[in-house]
Amino acid sequence: AARQRLHKETGERAAGLAVINSLQQGMAAKLDFQAIVDLVGDRLREVFNTGDIGIRWHDDATDLLHYLYEYQHGVRMSTTPRPPSPGGLWHRFVQSRQPVVARSAAEMAAMGISVIPGTDQSQSMVAVPILGGDRLLGVIVLENYAREDAFGEPEVRLLSTVAASMGVALENARLFDETQRLFKESEQRAA
Repeated sequence: AARQRLHKETGERAAGLAVINSLQQGMAAKLDFQAIVDLVGDRLREVFNTGDIGIRWHDDATDLLHYLYEYQHGVRMSTTPRPPSPGGLWHRFVQSRQPVVARSAAEMAAMGISVIPGTDQSQSMVAVPILGGDRLLGVIVLENYAREDAFGEPEVRLLSTVAASMGVALENARLFDETQRLFKESEQRAA
């Protein structure tokens, strides 16, 4: 039994490393912010065989969460930016910077995690922060609408590693965009 468990964990780890490696190559090749988000979201939907995932970005200046990549029941959704719910998931990340696993709808409610208006209540979820250096940039959320307790340590580990790589790539893309903008402005001034 221990040998089977070890074999399963080794297989999961190898699969996870392959995903991370392919994502890092893809993210390095793309400097466009939304292209990176779409690449990661599409790949995670594939790997986790899910139609229920969200990648959200926080704008510090406006204190709004932007839903850059949002799927529910396999359908891409468009959600207007909104402020984080007081005491909800985002505020949890601000304080702890740690992944959150909610094994049931009741656990989500107890944690102050609310449902986005117009969407369904999932039975379980895992969410990991996207960090760029010491800054909290966003969050990746996986949900399961069919069953409770759907996520464990392997999902948290893989999502956390992907989120870390994504944080670096997105921060680089943002800095690249900012540098391009400043360069164009200085060219216009010089002209």
